[in-house]
Amino acid sequence: MRRRALWAIAWSFLLLGCGGKSPAVTRDLFPETDEVPEWSKVGETRTFAAADLWKYIDGDAEKYIQAGVQKTLTASYRYQDSTEATVDIHVMAAADGPRKIMDAESAAESQSVALGDAGRLYGGSLIFRSGQYLVRMVAYKSSPEVSKALVELGRGIEKKLGQPAAKRG
Repeated sequence: MRRRALWAIAWSFLLLGCGGKSPAVTRDLFPETDEVPEWSKVGETRTFAAADLWKYIDGDAEKYIQAGVQKTLTASYRYQDSTEATVDIHVMAAADGPRKIMDAESAAESQSVALGDAGRLYGGSLIFRSGQYLVRMVAYKSSPEVSKALVELGRGIEKKLGQPAAKRG
């Protein structure tokens, strides 16, 4: 019995430390400073497991959990040293999760954006889905320049996700 317990503990450490993580877990999905022109990453990436998502998006976490969120990664950015933005990447169990979230939100007053499988720009915020990922970006300033810059940051994130780009027309 004791041998089984030790074996289970050893196996857990092996999985966690030696490749048991999926590629999405081991690579950084956020562009570093200057990977996207004029954007600087501020601080470290934070991660919230599905069970702890309420600590980050209290009141809205349940809809993400119902859509199959596995974890949420979040990072802060600064554009031209003047505009702050927060970027959240929700990693879902399957591609239908991001679709459920986006379909449940109003597209009124948004502009379609060619990012991932589908994207929408709402002035100072941008949301797009790409495979099992749902990316939500919010800038704390709204202007045509900031909107354009958010799309460029979105393209940098899309590249990091490694998902095939949607057909652009």
